[in-house]
Amino acid sequence: MFDRIVRAIRLDPTLYRQVADDEQYTTEAFIIVLIVSLFSAGGAAIGAAMADTNAVLTFITNLFSTILLGWLLWAIIAYFVGTALEGKSGITEMARTLGYANAPGFLGVFAFIPCIGWLVALAGVLLSLAAGVIAIRESMEFDTTKAVVTAVVGFIVYIVTRIVIGIVLGGVGALGSSILG
Repeated sequence: MFDRIVRAIRLDPTLYRQVADDEQYTTEAFIIVLIVSLFSAGGAAIGAAMADTNAVLTFITNLFSTILLGWLLWAIIAYFVGTALEGKSGITEMARTLGYANAPGFLGVFAFIPCIGWLVALAGVLLSLAAGVIAIRESMEFDTTKAVVTAVVGFIVYIVTRIVIGIVLGGVGALGSSILG
């Protein structure tokens, strides 16, 4: 598994083709997403604690949004956009390849480092986006231009949804704090 994670981070297209073609990697893709989510949420929570804000809420929000929105929602959207562009994939195949594309998100654990942490975390997001393009291209079996369109549309919807969820959960957290406090 470690070798495949390294290949995913290196943006090796043959890995994404291999993962797209083999259902045995579905559980492994979920494990990668879960570990990346825990690392990223942990880094964000440490940063929140250092800033004297609610670290638990930050952890839960980041964990939820990375797993459900960052992976599953993007996979579903990429599937629908990609098939509209005449791609050939299934939702589980797309989820598998995008699960591996989440591997560079490990860099999110460094988000708490003052001054540069956000840059390292951003590098992880950008690498994951690049990996997502390759994953979509290999899963959908179409050209890079269509993969970029599919990835960008999916990523934009992901960002908007993540912001909305963050606002809602932030409001719920503030309401809970005012009621309990």
